[in-house]
Amino acid sequence: MGLKLALIMLIVMGVMGSGFYWYYRDSQAKMAILHENNAKLETAVVSQKAAIQQLEHDVELAASIAKSTSKSLEAARKQVSVIEHKFNKTSKLLGERSIGKLALAKPRPVRKIINRGTNDVFRCFEIISGSKLTEKELNAEKKSQTNTSCPGIANP
Repeated sequence: MGLKLALIMLIVMGVMGSGFYWYYRDSQAKMAILHENNAKLETAVVSQKAAIQQLEHDVELAASIAKSTSKSLEAARKQVSVIEHKFNKTSKLLGERSIGKLALAKPRPVRKIINRGTNDVFRCFEIISGSKLTEKELNAEKKSQTNTSCPGIANP
């Protein structure tokens, strides 16, 4: 009876030992998987932080560009207002001056003035796009020789 009991105890202890061994191996495998996942997550967090920093930088850049564009737009609106005022003046001596009425009354001079202004504006676009100043533009001294559409650019 004692031998049978010892044998049963040995079998029970063997089963328990193999159960603990299996539990230990399974836990170690799960821990290895968790370590790998943790490393992947840490890498993902680092890349996410870098992406967030880049996005914040891009937002700041876009905000500064929008601010400068807004300033440029405001300056352009002021210039348009000044030009509208030039074309549609009202004086005490001569009354209202309208470019449309003037064009109907004197079409040739108005056409000449508008064509010259249009050519000056196109030349401004060319200069802004990178075209070099011509000798005529560099040597302009009289007001009639200068580009009145963009004097700061075309007539340094």
